[in-house]
Amino acid sequence: MYRKVLVAGATAAAIVGAGGTALALTGDNGSSSNSSTTAATAPAAGHAKGKGKGRLLRHLSHAQIVTRNKTGFVTHDLIKGTVTDVSATSITVEAADKTSETFVVNGDTKVRERTKGKGAPSSIDKVSKGDSVFVAGTGTTTLTAKHVVDVKK
Repeated sequence: MYRKVLVAGATAAAIVGAGGTALALTGDNGSSSNSSTTAATAPAAGHAKGKGKGRLLRHLSHAQIVTRNKTGFVTHDLIKGTVTDVSATSITVEAADKTSETFVVNGDTKVRERTKGKGAPSSIDKVSKGDSVFVAGTGTTTLTAKHVVDVKK
């Protein structure tokens, strides 16, 4: 029984850590009132043991976490994969396990481009079909992208 609780706790910590790491990669400074910054304050499970922030994120396919803010609960969806469709108003990403998610893109969506380990602000019109991306968004029935990180080689 104790082992099951320990494994469940470690799994939850790993998921929250992945969200925190992902949000840190986007360059979010935490000034937003959105609760997506809540996950950014939790240390990544691998980082706490000195293994580095990006280790868990490199293995992430997709995840869903729920946080609580002042007004209630917020569901966050994370996915890392290949862009299968993109427009000015939406992005569809397919993960390595063939899970596909479509997110609404709007004026609040922050897009960043990472090239050779360096991040810089970008825009959705620079994201192309076939690009490797990480998307973090919120929503329950309709997902809205909060952060898109386009990883250029």
